[in-house]
Amino acid sequence: MLFSRKEEVFTIKEFMARKDRNVVASDTFEFKEEVRESLGVMGTLGLIPLAMKPLFAASPAFAAGAVTATQASNAMYDKMLHAFDPLIVLIQALAYPVALTVVLGGAIMIMIGDKPKGVSMMSGAGLGYVLVQMTPLVLGILVDAMKVAV
Repeated sequence: MLFSRKEEVFTIKEFMARKDRNVVASDTFEFKEEVRESLGVMGTLGLIPLAMKPLFAASPAFAAGAVTATQASNAMYDKMLHAFDPLIVLIQALAYPVALTVVLGGAIMIMIGDKPKGVSMMSGAGLGYVLVQMTPLVLGILVDAMKVAV
């Protein structure tokens, strides 16, 4: 048998109450003669990087410089600014079907004979749609102007 595995089954309570926590399952690996011959010198040399890995453990990296308070506040400001992006995209996506429905309602009002109400509904829907699509652009310009001013 090439591989053998020791398997133990515990309940959570038994597992947490064990005294010896460094139990390692005993796996054995046996080389067959064909495998040993096929590895040869080059195969053995190929295993050296794997054997050396524990010697070169990762060391913690330190930042090149200290992070200033203004950089931290700018990062927080940017996160807060983009926190509502999904909601804005949702509202912009819903603006088209709502405007289309109101325009169709205005067209029906014109067909019924109430032309002033139909025209006002259609113009209101068009103006509302344009404003919904343009509002993030205008707010972005205002935010950039406030950044420059402060």
